[in-house]
Amino acid sequence: MYKIARNSTVRMIVDAIRDMPGEPQYYEFDAHAEATELPNADLIGLVAFSCTENDQFHDLSFGVVVMTVQDPGLTRSTDYVDAFYRRLQARSKWPMFNDDGSPTGFEAVAFDGVAASPMGRVDMRPTVELVVTARVTQAGQWSPQ
Repeated sequence: MYKIARNSTVRMIVDAIRDMPGEPQYYEFDAHAEATELPNADLIGLVAFSCTENDQFHDLSFGVVVMTVQDPGLTRSTDYVDAFYRRLQARSKWPMFNDDGSPTGFEAVAFDGVAASPMGRVDMRPTVELVVTARVTQAGQWSPQ
């Protein structure tokens, strides 16, 4: 379930940024140890993804990082953060997909919503991290326990 949940969450982020103004790029922030230089573009990506088995459910925790360049008034940053803030509100859902792109019949459901806060120790460009918790369950079978 880890691979399905992670890849499906990446897909949700990529789908969300596809039509955003400013043309942000998806960036794999969890692969930061391999990067010595960031692309000179607005970046949005998954960070700190975790998946925990909880009886018949799988609970997810992750961040969505938003970084902008040449955005002195933080206009694009604010727009990107606001779009994900709305997209990941409490009880919002996104489907889980198999490797071949077919639906699994499961979905992730955000728990109590999303929190947006500055990411610590990032001096190179404006950065905001949105923190989300969700539960993977059969589609339509929400159980917050």
